[in-house]
Amino acid sequence: MLQYCVKCVAPTSRPNLTLDAAGVCTACRNAEAKVVIDWVARRARLEEIFDRHRRSSDHEYDCIVPVSGGKDSIYQTHIAKNVFNMNPLCVSFRPLSRTLRGEQNLQALRDMGVDHIDFAPNPLGVNKITRRSFERFGDCSLVDHLAIYNIPPNVALKFHIPLVLWGENPYMEYGGDAASSEMTQLGRKYSRDHHIIKGMDTQKWVDETLPLREINSMIYPDDAAMQALGYEPIFLGYYLPWDARENLKVAQSHGFLPREEGPLMGLYNYADLDCMNIIIHHYFKWLKFGFNRVTDHASNEIRKGRMTREHAIELIRTFEGVKPPREYILAFCDQIGISEARFWDIAEQFRNHDIWKINDQGEWYIEGWIAGDKLPDRFEHCPISDEEHNYLSFRRGRK
Repeated sequence: MLQYCVKCVAPTSRPNLTLDAAGVCTACRNAEAKVVIDWVARRARLEEIFDRHRRSSDHEYDCIVPVSGGKDSIYQTHIAKNVFNMNPLCVSFRPLSRTLRGEQNLQALRDMGVDHIDFAPNPLGVNKITRRSFERFGDCSLVDHLAIYNIPPNVALKFHIPLVLWGENPYMEYGGDAASSEMTQLGRKYSRDHHIIKGMDTQKWVDETLPLREINSMIYPDDAAMQALGYEPIFLGYYLPWDARENLKVAQSHGFLPREEGPLMGLYNYADLDCMNIIIHHYFKWLKFGFNRVTDHASNEIRKGRMTREHAIELIRTFEGVKPPREYILAFCDQIGISEARFWDIAEQFRNHDIWKINDQGEWYIEGWIAGDKLPDRFEHCPISDEEHNYLSFRRGRK
């Protein structure tokens, strides 16, 4: 049976999140700790880092900003370029499942006046890992994280740019032990040990059907070479307060577009916009861990003091457990070459029976669910817009 934080609505099934003796989760304790951080001193330390890496010539880049087409990407670029007068090179991994809105928001980022590398790894290698990781781990996004973690350091080495500006430290924002929450850098150890990789470095996927050359770009550079470069991949959220809503305001001032029809999953219509497969990834989180994006977003709002726990529970009762749009599922099945029936077979294999129980009518429910005994897995998905439908039809028609 799930246990929940007494302050927010996060369950203990969330990876890396634990409750203390008072029943408060590590993410809420981290939020309390941030209130007393000397942000003026940390900003001064950030300025010192920028001063060390700022080049004297305008034809050289001062730093790399990994971007995806989300609000945080634009915020990070704004901080580097407009607040601290750095000359950033923006670098993105181009997923096979990028959305039209993701393309539009990346253009808004470029329109800020920055150079941008949109790196597209070999699609053969991407799809082989995607299908294998989906069948083996129930994870359609593992390959995305391999690319996100490994492409920026490779570009940093090629262009001789030591400084990389990542966004928030996920352990600090969403729960982790003290050592992980205080990490200032997203370095080799972080990318290798993070649970999202399932202990599978890129090289571990190589076999007789997946040669190294098909996944070359997603292999982390040689440690000695990175040390010689003076590689410094910092979390911007360690030095500046991190708030999704404040980041959104900055992003919208530069042309960022949310989803006017509302969120496909969760409470924020400005999150999870740039990749179709991330919606499927979050639905599998619901099957594996018994919570989804409504819980994530509501917990964040509670920690920011903008929502009560009682209101959060009502939102979870109403909206949690929404299935991905069928057209997104069909696009994913086309991408990796499986049938829709096979997709749902795999989904049921990863339903966590320690969390989910089945009643006499054959309906699934979560034992001890925070929002009561309603059977949330019966909910229908949020309908997609005509624009999204046309874009998905175009992508499927290209196959």
